[in-house]
Amino acid sequence: MAEKITRTVCTTCHARCGVLVHSDENNQITKIEGDPNMPKSQGTLCGAGMSQREIHNNTSNRLLYPMKRVDWDPNGERNPQNRGKSEFERISWDEALDILASECKRLAAEYGPESIITGQGTGRTTNHWHIRLNSSLGMASWGLVPTHVCLMPHIVPFAFTMGQTSGGAGDIFGAKTIVLWGQNPSMERAWAKVVYDKQANDEDFKLIVIDLRFHDMAKHADLAIQPRPGTDGAIALSVIHEIIENGWYDKEWVENWTYGFDALAERVKDMTPEWAAELAWIEPDEIRELARILGTNGPVSMCVGLGPGCMHTNAIQSGRAIACLNGLLGYIDVEGGMQFPQAIDVMLDDKITLWNGIDPSSPDVFTYGGEKHPLYKAFGRSNDPNTVFKAMITGEPRPVKAFIAIANDPLLCYEDANLTYKALTSPNLEFVASKDFYMSPSTKLADLIFPSADWSERCTYDEELDGNMLFTFDQAVEAPGECKDDWWFFLQWGKRIKPEDWPWANEKEMVLWRYKTFYNLDMTWEEFQSEPFRNTDPSMTATGEIERKRYETGGLRPDGKPGFNTPTGRVEFWSDTMAAFGYDPIPDYTEPFESPLSQPELAKEYPLIASTGFRVYSFFHSAWTNIPSQRKLYPDPFALIHPDDAQTYGITDGEWVTISSPRGKIISKALITRETKKGVVCIPRAGWRDECPELGLPGYGWDKANGNILVPSEPSEPGYGATPMRSSLCKIEAGRGDL
Repeated sequence: MAEKITRTVCTTCHARCGVLVHSDENNQITKIEGDPNMPKSQGTLCGAGMSQREIHNNTSNRLLYPMKRVDWDPNGERNPQNRGKSEFERISWDEALDILASECKRLAAEYGPESIITGQGTGRTTNHWHIRLNSSLGMASWGLVPTHVCLMPHIVPFAFTMGQTSGGAGDIFGAKTIVLWGQNPSMERAWAKVVYDKQANDEDFKLIVIDLRFHDMAKHADLAIQPRPGTDGAIALSVIHEIIENGWYDKEWVENWTYGFDALAERVKDMTPEWAAELAWIEPDEIRELARILGTNGPVSMCVGLGPGCMHTNAIQSGRAIACLNGLLGYIDVEGGMQFPQAIDVMLDDKITLWNGIDPSSPDVFTYGGEKHPLYKAFGRSNDPNTVFKAMITGEPRPVKAFIAIANDPLLCYEDANLTYKALTSPNLEFVASKDFYMSPSTKLADLIFPSADWSERCTYDEELDGNMLFTFDQAVEAPGECKDDWWFFLQWGKRIKPEDWPWANEKEMVLWRYKTFYNLDMTWEEFQSEPFRNTDPSMTATGEIERKRYETGGLRPDGKPGFNTPTGRVEFWSDTMAAFGYDPIPDYTEPFESPLSQPELAKEYPLIASTGFRVYSFFHSAWTNIPSQRKLYPDPFALIHPDDAQTYGITDGEWVTISSPRGKIISKALITRETKKGVVCIPRAGWRDECPELGLPGYGWDKANGNILVPSEPSEPGYGATPMRSSLCKIEAGRGDL
């Protein structure tokens, strides 16, 4: 039997590992293995990636064809009261796309283009095309994306501080100290092996883990700190205090390349380890040791995850404190220090987004929640979810009449899921569409359904998360039924709205246009396939050497002048841009809005902290709980509970518990462990929404085990709108109650 081997990239999660897909002449995947020639993953592949074989081969529960709700007539009765109850009928792609385009044109003409909300979940390689589609519809925004809590709140502080439009990740290969701050690479990243190798071969190497959970990497750490959720900013400011007090910084670097040092030093002079330790529920000596290692064992590579600076009501200033700590240490654009990749700049380039220099802060640009969260309007360039969902219900400040979800299950994605459900079932919402792999809880509420192709079934990818590398990919197998790539979907949708914005004939032309436009690589598809990867690092010289300290030569600024891409040209401890958005120009610490300290009366009823969303070895966000090879690792929803808390509340290991907050309640099985901190209940991201018939395991829908039920959508971070997915209050009780 003939076998084909296709080199491509897995997009199941953000690790983006290289894959070799083996397939037979019957279009079945026979084997999935890691690609040893992919420099980022080096042959590593997790179980979630390998389960692509099941996802492709077993189509029994896949969405395979476009479908329309039987009692929804775009030209007649719409029956919104029957969403989630009605049957669906198969229709053609042309009919489905024509309905989609017709609804968009009708609603834009009647209510304005802002009445159409396009939603996506986590990055699935289409961020830029999603933005372009919104531009074609007449909007200068990103629609509805969870960038209020994901990645962008982490990027914004680094952008303000040093002009770095990425998460500030470091060069782990050259580092003497690696800090995993709210990040666990052993869950999904091949470079965890680099850490282990450095520990084995370099006696001077140090690993620091700062995380609420004592996870897999923490047990290997030279220093592992478990802070109270939402206090990362206090720790960073106290470390800055210690570094300044002890002189563990390069005074020449600070003098020549930073701005506002004296103000920063004044701000932190009383932020002692004792001050921060009391807030963070840790020991002062842990902060002293952290500062000593960072200040004396460089270069330092900080790898910061979403928890510290994204999912709290103090997210932006916490991120600023960490960015300023990076700036004070000075390991910037050097071997082993913080790097400046270009991929995100490409993703947001006007040539692909069609934003064409529009000032997102302009009063002429409308976004839902933009007045309430001006920083999110300007830099997130998206709509505030809480404001959108309320507008679906009330029509204020402007009516939302259509919601189109692409690779997104909003009921499992956004905080305060009860509000989301009320919005999606509102009679004021005239049109709901969903494009997905399976019949998710949100898809069940749709009027129109589009089936999606997964990564082995498509020939598209983007380099957003790959730094300066362009990896080779291709379609390994034909998609089942009439499942279609999201790139194709945006292309066909765009052609029906504004064809001049969408000149390409197919997805391959779109891929090659991007490479030619942004990287000056003019190739045929066959030429593209001829190399496993290409390095586009702008710091790479003609001789193949890496140019370091490009701030000295003008390599980090568009105008070619020495310095950083900030208003002062320096690393800005003091930021007038922050001040312009209503923030303190120097990073400061504020207590999370809903915590035992800030809400002592509420904490009498809800005495524990709920930290939702931590990752597990299988699943990705709320996807794949129906896939046997992934579900068998975690058959039931669970929550981590500290032994002391279990004793206090009469909980035994493995029993069902009810976790409640002022927003609602969910059920989970108790996992009694010191992995979590006393006083904190950790709830995984997965939600266990789907049943897995092969294993006889039930699904829990959107309202039984979904951590977002517990999380408030307001109050949120003042300027940006980040919500406390990692730091709100809850209580636990034995048993399932009425769930």
